[in-house]
Amino acid sequence: MINFDTGPSFDSLQTSVQAPALRIQHDDLLAISVLSQTADPKVTAPFQAATAPGGGGITEPQYLVDVEGYVNIPLAGKIAVVGLTTQQARDSISGRLSSYLKNPIINVRLSNFRFSVLGDVNKAGTYTVAYERVTVLEALGQAGDLGKYGNRENILVIRQTDGQRRYGRINLHDRNVFESPFFYLEQGDIIYVEPLKAKVGDTADGTTKYLQWALPIVSALGLLVTLFTIK
Repeated sequence: MINFDTGPSFDSLQTSVQAPALRIQHDDLLAISVLSQTADPKVTAPFQAATAPGGGGITEPQYLVDVEGYVNIPLAGKIAVVGLTTQQARDSISGRLSSYLKNPIINVRLSNFRFSVLGDVNKAGTYTVAYERVTVLEALGQAGDLGKYGNRENILVIRQTDGQRRYGRINLHDRNVFESPFFYLEQGDIIYVEPLKAKVGDTADGTTKYLQWALPIVSALGLLVTLFTIK
């Protein structure tokens, strides 16, 4: 199947790319690193990157956003981060640590960006990536692209933000898909690829044919059992 084959030409769609700023949510996992000109390295030791167990490379300290929307940072204590962008969270942490560290340099990133892809795709499932900017095309690529009968014209994106659930539709044939507010995913988005009606019809027809073939045999077997029982 061909994507992006309808709508205005790509030349007329050339616009600046601005991915929406992600907002931190409950149960997010934040990777937070801190550097400082403070003389005593013991002060910044809890914030330094370390080698992951098993020699899996360098990892930053990670902090879970609790049910109340806080992260508990050494020296800084509990800081409310839900609803903030990672840049705003960085500024909040920097303000708290400035009393203890000289010219702190803070880096905050979301380390468990996750989304789910369901329906007629080759590898349905929930995926977690270590970066924050994911498009619906990349998500479908993670899921091995649409299956043979996946409906490219009506892909559903389910999004929950601030306790509100929103729904968006993506048409992969339409070149305007790049302008959709659902083109860039948000944390926890669910993508559902519905099957074409042809597949549903084929499945129904197959079931009907099976029943037409099987019912006479079952009836015949039932009759034989009855005859043997009478004897």
